[in-house]
Amino acid sequence: MDTTIQQGELLTIQQGDLLFAVGRALGSVPQKNAQPLLTCLLLEADKDGLRVTGTDLDVTTSVLVPCSIRMPARMAISARHFHEVVRKLPRGPVTLAQVGSQCEVRYGDGKGWSKFPTQPADDFPRVPELQGGARVTIEGDALARMIDRSAYATSDEPARPQLNGVLVHGTDKYVSFVATDGHRLARTTRKGAYGDLTKEGVIVPARVLALVGKFATEATSPVEMRVAENRNHIGFATQVGEYQVQVFARLIEGTYPNYEQVIPKDNPRDLVMTRTDLIEAVDIVASHAERTTQQIRFSLREGRFSVSSATADFGAGEQSVEAEYKGEDMEIGYNAVYLLQILRNIPTERIVFRLKTALSAGVVEPVGALPQVDEELLCLIMPLRLPDATG
Repeated sequence: MDTTIQQGELLTIQQGDLLFAVGRALGSVPQKNAQPLLTCLLLEADKDGLRVTGTDLDVTTSVLVPCSIRMPARMAISARHFHEVVRKLPRGPVTLAQVGSQCEVRYGDGKGWSKFPTQPADDFPRVPELQGGARVTIEGDALARMIDRSAYATSDEPARPQLNGVLVHGTDKYVSFVATDGHRLARTTRKGAYGDLTKEGVIVPARVLALVGKFATEATSPVEMRVAENRNHIGFATQVGEYQVQVFARLIEGTYPNYEQVIPKDNPRDLVMTRTDLIEAVDIVASHAERTTQQIRFSLREGRFSVSSATADFGAGEQSVEAEYKGEDMEIGYNAVYLLQILRNIPTERIVFRLKTALSAGVVEPVGALPQVDEELLCLIMPLRLPDATG
């Protein structure tokens, strides 16, 4: 291989390292935007390596990867076009060069090259600086679990923006992630000292946590969460092998609803069963449900439990499920989609529904401890009024 430095050469990097950085930063880049720079990635080469940053002003992802620097440089380049080419390049060293107003990528020991127009890097939005404020750390796998077990229950309705995010709050004894859309609620808790987050906590947009969850599963160091002193931004930072990954995001303003008020404290009737049995029954029976409400029916009798659905357009179905139940007979309607999301995010094989009436909120919890004994999980689901319900 010819190691002579060519005109405008900036750096040499492994294709896999470049693809990781570009792929992760792309998660914060909007598909379309009236500002061309916001559809670009910012590439910054300095003594620390190559930093690739993408942003839509609300969410910013920045990834630092190792490379061999020839000279410092900054350039903004079309994000999706660049990613499309980089992922197709052969594995091995890739050289980036600046030729006039273009970025030239050379690969395959001189076999090929691609050129990309660039935008003025100096106009690219600045990465938020989080001065002061709360700072806590959490293991990457634990953070990923807490996101998975809560974020699915957020709302996507713009009328109540606070419900579009997850409430993250803590004390000197635990941290909780809570999400609700008014129809279901999920709260996951982990023991530990997280008092810097405060009991009031912050509301993190669900789409931000979706990004964070991806790198948290890969993290090789604890994830640092940092809240700005004015509590309008949050940052997440960790290592993924040799890569340094950071996500900065604007927090959702406003007060989160007092969710503890809606969690029943006196549901006396327990319905206990195997989780996978219920998932199978709900999944099959829901094929007959009305498409808008996705309503299915729980029929509870002492010694017998079944799931059913019936509509004029899609026919009917019923499946019995082995369960333990003692109490008065009840018929309860639930949204099958909401119910399946809850069931698929509970990690134990046995679950319990704590019930009161056919029209009051039901609590769904694991039976026994979770695989991670320092973590807890509680879910809530509101019933749907059945067409033949009385009272």
